Amino acid sequence: MAQEIVISAKDLSLTFATGDGAVHALKNVSLDIEKGEFVSFIGPSGCGKTTFLRVMADLEQPTGGSITVN
Repeated sequence: MAQEIVISAKDLSLTFATGDGAVHALKNVSLDIEKGEFVSFIGPSGCGKTTFLRVMADLEQPTGGSITVN
């Protein structure tokens, strides 16, 4: 039996405009997280971990793609 998907990101992108040009914080991120699943985001500073969490919490609006949080 398939698990319930509680977070679904499809082709999620977020680009910030800066004085030095565009910064692509997220580019075409897709993932599904099932109910009860434990997930961690690991990567170097500046790779988009916190940005993804901020989009997931509706503190930032993506510039492309979609995210659904149930």
